[in-house]
Amino acid sequence: MIMICLIALAQLKGYGQEIPQRKSEIRVGYGLVPVQEIGTLLGDWITMGIVGRRVESTEGTGAISAGYSLNLTQRFSVGIDGFYGKNTVRYKDDLGDSKWSTYGGLVNAKYLYLDRGKLNLYGKGAVGYAQYHNRQKENSDNFGALSYQASPFGIRYGNKIGVYGEFGFGYLGIANVGVSFKL
Repeated sequence: MIMICLIALAQLKGYGQEIPQRKSEIRVGYGLVPVQEIGTLLGDWITMGIVGRRVESTEGTGAISAGYSLNLTQRFSVGIDGFYGKNTVRYKDDLGDSKWSTYGGLVNAKYLYLDRGKLNLYGKGAVGYAQYHNRQKENSDNFGALSYQASPFGIRYGNKIGVYGEFGFGYLGIANVGVSFKL
């Protein structure tokens, strides 16, 4: 009888030994060449070329971002991201430089393609709102716009603390890299 009980106990899965799946994640990242920099560059080069202004140089900070996600299932999560970036366009005339700043938020959804413990491959999409502020000498202009991010390929490496890279197009950049913390 004792032998049968020991064999039965040996067949049970040891749930106490498994690492529980973390339910949420906090991210801090930096995005290279966000869409607002591409838009500023293309808009100023094309539009200003038509009206006769010549662009001397364009500089941008990229997109600084922070976010939070909540796992709804083992493969699907939803969350929010906030972003901020600055651009400066210098012209070859006396009318003044154009200084842009952009900030906003995104609601995102992420799908986990592959979960190999420390290594995760995923895709992510987001939509939200962006607020633009432009200053040129004494003139100032504010307006809002739809913000978005499509990152069909993302990779994260690490357990509780990890590093990630997301590649796509939108307000978080064509490449967004950072650190994430699973809670």
